[in-house]
Amino acid sequence: CAMHYSHQQPDVARPLIAQLGSHHRDRVLQHLRALPPHDLWLRFGYAVTDEALRLYVRKLHFNRDALFGIFDETAQLLALGHLGFDKRTSSKTAEFGISVLPHARRRGFGLQLLQRAAVHARNRGATRLIMNYVPENTALKQMAERARMQLEPGSDEPRAYLSLEPPTAVSLMDETFSEMLAAIDLGFRVANADAQRRLTSA
Repeated sequence: CAMHYSHQQPDVARPLIAQLGSHHRDRVLQHLRALPPHDLWLRFGYAVTDEALRLYVRKLHFNRDALFGIFDETAQLLALGHLGFDKRTSSKTAEFGISVLPHARRRGFGLQLLQRAAVHARNRGATRLIMNYVPENTALKQMAERARMQLEPGSDEPRAYLSLEPPTAVSLMDETFSEMLAAIDLGFRVANADAQRRLTSA
C-alpha cells in the first residue's frame, strides 16, 4: 500500500525532525552509545562493540544516504533514522533503520521518523522502502503495522515493505521548505546548548 502525505500546518507539539550532515557524527555516536546493549542488538541484529559503533559512524555516507534525527530543546539526539540507498544507481529501494533512546519512547518518534524518511525516499525516486528487523523486535513490527507496511514474516530476518508514490513538485517543495526551517531551528538549539554548557563550566 502506498503512503499518502498532505501538507499540514505547523504544530508546535511536533518534535524537531532534521536531516543530519557529516558535522553531526559526534552526536550520532553519542546517541548510539546511550542505547543499552539489548537495544543495539535489536537495531543492528548482532552484538555491537564500541569499536564497531565508531566504525559505523565513521563510515556513514551522508552524500548517498540520509540520516534524520529528532532533537529535544537541548539539542540531544533522542531518535535516529538511517535511510540507506543502494550503491547501484538503478536501484529503486531504500532501507530504513531506527533507534530511540529509552526515555524518549512511546511518543510516536519512530513513526514520525519513518514518515519523514518515506517522504525523502519518494523524492529521491525510490519506489519502495524496506525495514529488516529481528523477530524479537516487536516494537518495530507494531510500528510497521501502524504505518500500513506490508509484512513479510521470516524465521531469521522479517521484513516490512512500504510502496512509495512518484515525487511531485509539491512534495519536493514541501520537503525543501520543511528541512530549511528544521536546519535553522537545530542551529539555534545547538548554539543555545553550547552557550549553556560554557556558562555551567565557567
